[in-house]
Amino acid sequence: MRSVLEGELRGIREGIAALSAQAVDATARAVDALVHRNFDEAREVKRDDKVTDALRYDIERACLAAMATQQPVARDLRELIAASIIAVELERCGDYAKGVAKAARRITRCDSGIPTFNLTDMDRLARDMLERSTRAFLDGDVQAARQVLDDDDRLDEMYNALLSQAMDVMAKHPQHIECGTWLLHAGHSLERIGDRATNIAERVIFVATGDITGDLNVHDPSQARSLQ
Repeated sequence: MRSVLEGELRGIREGIAALSAQAVDATARAVDALVHRNFDEAREVKRDDKVTDALRYDIERACLAAMATQQPVARDLRELIAASIIAVELERCGDYAKGVAKAARRITRCDSGIPTFNLTDMDRLARDMLERSTRAFLDGDVQAARQVLDDDDRLDEMYNALLSQAMDVMAKHPQHIECGTWLLHAGHSLERIGDRATNIAERVIFVATGDITGDLNVHDPSQARSLQ
């Protein structure tokens, strides 16, 4: 029974890794389409989102099947619960990438020459957080998960800077209002990807400690052992 469960967990982890890679790639392509005003690339991001949706449901079904047939307990059960939730978080990241792609299409059509300010920096940080939170889950690395939590404030600050700069430009140059609004939509989508990465990191702590708030001192071996 244990070997069967291990095999199912391994397949679920592989699915999570693939789903994360899809979300990261879609985000990078969407931002690139916006920066370079590439309508066709933005449209492809939207089309490819169906693949992400399908993989999310495959992972959820696998998690439910493992829970129903293998009767997991303790950490195994927490990992399956976390994986099913993380699959949803990653699928939502794909939706946010699709939102950036929509903004890219709109900006390409109404191109007023508005700069993208720090959007590419936000993109790099959001994707990095998403990759690191997923890797933390796959490796069971609580310290890496906590570092993702620490980066969320930095991404929020970057979005606030984008908001301030874009609003200032729109106030001074009304021709930028439409494109500026869509630029902020893209920035907000990246900020939300950071929030989802944070949620994933919190699930890593849950798997390791059994604490949903992430407040337990996971460096205390006695606490960790009591929850195995």
